[in-house]
Amino acid sequence: MALKFNSGNPEALLNEIVQPRPDWFAMDLIANLLPRLVSAFDQISQPIDGADAFLEWLESGAVETKYEELAPDRQGIRGLVGEYPRHAGLRDLAEREECSDKRLQVVAYVINTTSAWRQELVPSEKTFFEKRVDGAWRALRLLSEPALAKVPKCADDVERFEKHFARVNEHLDQRQFEEQDRRYLDELHRFFKFYLGEGKFVTYQSDKPKLQRRELQKIGDWKGLDSDVDSEIESVQGLVHITLPQDSERARQEHHDAGNAPEELMNESVLISQRGAALNTERGETPSIGLRKQQPKRAAYRRANSFLPGRWESLNDYERGLVLKALFENKMGSENTRLHVLLILLTGRSLESISETVVVQNRSQVPDNPQKNKPGCIYLVRDDQAWAGFVAEPPERRKLAKKWAPHMEVTNKLFIGPIPDVFWQILRPRVEPVARRARKKDRILFANNLSTESVAEEIAIEIKKINKSTGSRITLKRIQTCVFEGLIHQTTDTVDASLVTGRTLPTGQSANLYYHTRAVETLAADYVDVVNTWLVNLGLSSPSMAPANLDFGLPRVGSPFCVRLEVMRDVVSRLRAQIAEYRKTAYSRANIRRFHNLFTAYAILQVMWSTGFRAVRDPIAHPYEFNERRGFVIIADKVDDNLGHSRLVYLPEVVIDQLRRYETHRQHMKLRLNEVGVEAPIETFFVFLDAKLQSEFATPKRLADEIQWTFPWPLNVNRHTLRGFLRDQGVPGYLVDVFMGHWGVGTEPLAKFSSLDLFEMKNRIVPATAALLDELGFGVEAGLDA
Repeated sequence: MALKFNSGNPEALLNEIVQPRPDWFAMDLIANLLPRLVSAFDQISQPIDGADAFLEWLESGAVETKYEELAPDRQGIRGLVGEYPRHAGLRDLAEREECSDKRLQVVAYVINTTSAWRQELVPSEKTFFEKRVDGAWRALRLLSEPALAKVPKCADDVERFEKHFARVNEHLDQRQFEEQDRRYLDELHRFFKFYLGEGKFVTYQSDKPKLQRRELQKIGDWKGLDSDVDSEIESVQGLVHITLPQDSERARQEHHDAGNAPEELMNESVLISQRGAALNTERGETPSIGLRKQQPKRAAYRRANSFLPGRWESLNDYERGLVLKALFENKMGSENTRLHVLLILLTGRSLESISETVVVQNRSQVPDNPQKNKPGCIYLVRDDQAWAGFVAEPPERRKLAKKWAPHMEVTNKLFIGPIPDVFWQILRPRVEPVARRARKKDRILFANNLSTESVAEEIAIEIKKINKSTGSRITLKRIQTCVFEGLIHQTTDTVDASLVTGRTLPTGQSANLYYHTRAVETLAADYVDVVNTWLVNLGLSSPSMAPANLDFGLPRVGSPFCVRLEVMRDVVSRLRAQIAEYRKTAYSRANIRRFHNLFTAYAILQVMWSTGFRAVRDPIAHPYEFNERRGFVIIADKVDDNLGHSRLVYLPEVVIDQLRRYETHRQHMKLRLNEVGVEAPIETFFVFLDAKLQSEFATPKRLADEIQWTFPWPLNVNRHTLRGFLRDQGVPGYLVDVFMGHWGVGTEPLAKFSSLDLFEMKNRIVPATAALLDELGFGVEAGLDA
């Protein structure tokens, strides 16, 4: 791909090499560099045809002559770097006192490659091509000499050169070079990578053999990366197939058959079919690099969605004792700093929230809802010797309609936690005078002119002193997580810990907040146990944590859609009574249909209240998903019937008996419908019948239509009620999450390294759900086969 020119027009070769601006700015300097550049083409074995004639033309002074002729039109350097990158690069090299032969060789290689690339482009690719050329010339101008030495020797075969360059970049010692050098090496390598067709948008108009080489290079079977079986990073087993983008119709079908995610259906980048991960070819990723990058990302995502107590971000007993000792001995800097650290430790709230702490005399002065300008502040209640804060809530939640409110449990947004005497002694000198002034409205604890940044700096200094003298690793973040981690140990439930501390849960567990309800008194008792344990570990006598005059009198906190049990008990009673009435008259076609549909609705409700099933289509999609002998059912309610997010739920005996009765009734209905010439029902476990006795799927709308006369609220109140009920029955939080289907990437209950014990789950869950069904009055109803 050597440069060629007409010996009768040497200026054409000059324009090809320099691509100058029309006014030939600084061309006199560049002309002095051109003989060395022509020699560089020879050194990389890509000589210019007719180079001798070109050099003679340069020596004749023709460049200087035209340079002088264009002098009146010259306007300085504006637009040179951005619009004429090659001209700018050669001018920069020409002005240097010393320009190495290696840099000129790379320059010659880039010029030759650019010339060949431009001949193969289609007009639509021009902008993208220019972007890569700009990056290459930026690297040629700004790369340091040590970094430039890492560029491989320029070879005739660009593919071999690019592979060598890729290996150099991959094994580059990051400590030897500045960040900008590493970035410019990547930019230069990307130029050659995209020339070879690895770019996202680059296509070629070249000959067929070259296209075939590119297909062989990019499509085929690639061996997976081996990893330790105990590693947290998933290994890729077997072969991984690399697939290029295809026409949209064919690609859609292939992605659908392979089970790829919806967002990948229109992805125009290279796909690894086995994992469904896309290579970022625009940044020069190769299949091997792409696999290596995807594996740590998946592992990091799993860790981010896993709340494992006892990890580094929580203080151990010794470190927490150092912080408490510094607070008790008044060794935590100024009074403001000491109070900030103490309140962060006690509440688990952030420094910004603590800086907005408000003091009130009694609980009546605490608002019912968070203030818009201070949503996360806490309140110190002088009369109760306690602190109050608003519980964490999901980002979005449907509003409670007025017609639903009478049937639901009353919930609040406020948590109150008692403050032990030893901590209150530190707070009292500051709280008492402020509280005396808070007769009609609340008062702030800290002065308005107190900067949060200055407090943070002073806290960092004091913590550094403790770490230096003790060798510990205390941080403000770890102090803030003490209550949260303690509550997880105490309650085994991240949602209880989140309600107390206001801490946001990760993506995989945030759904719990939508459904959970808990009594404030129960949360406060758990909080008391956690803080009391800190003092006992210090060897202090256990003080009275809850003052005698602290009468909670608060409702539950959390979801407002928790139905009152006595109301649901009445619903079940009315349903059973109506089923008994319909059974007496189940002789005509219309009455048989009415009985069957209500009987089906009753069985579905029983399954929903015993499994936490969401109100979606087909509670039990197929009969084989109910295992009567083992006593469990497979629930696939989060996605669809392909079990993409399925869970195994053990059933109480009353539900097993009811489903057994329903299955017998369903088989009996098949025979009776066949007798009157109606087609057999659809092959799902639960089936409704329309006016013509034709089968209908058990959809939420169909279920709601059947029971709307006695069920005037959303169908999914069962989930809102179940989670809090199970926790009140003493079921550990992690088992409740498995039961409710609340998990994300990395927290799958039956995944690799999971420690879930199914027998423990059955022994803890089934008695609790059986108690709920008994409380609501669910019993076994017989079908028409009886």
